[in-house]
Amino acid sequence: MLFSADTLERELSTLRGLLQMLHEDQPDVMEDVFEFHVTSLITHTAPEHHPRIRTAAHDMLVAIRQQPTRAVSRSSDIQLMPETLVPAM
Repeated sequence: MLFSADTLERELSTLRGLLQMLHEDQPDVMEDVFEFHVTSLITHTAPEHHPRIRTAAHDMLVAIRQQPTRAVSRSSDIQLMPETLVPAM
């Protein structure tokens, strides 16, 4: 089954969202997931779309890699009703 143009665009958009999420949370698996999805897209599209998919996917990956990641704190930040701990004036 080959993807229609609309489906292909949706899949590329989904890939972008997934890569952004992995870039933040699991950068160590981002390359593997990227390769899997690009290969899957290529196998479900007509050969004339393959260069466009590869180019778009590569550009997407480069752009996402250049985005900064937020610092992840591994310590707990538990705040149980802090407003009740401060006396009202």
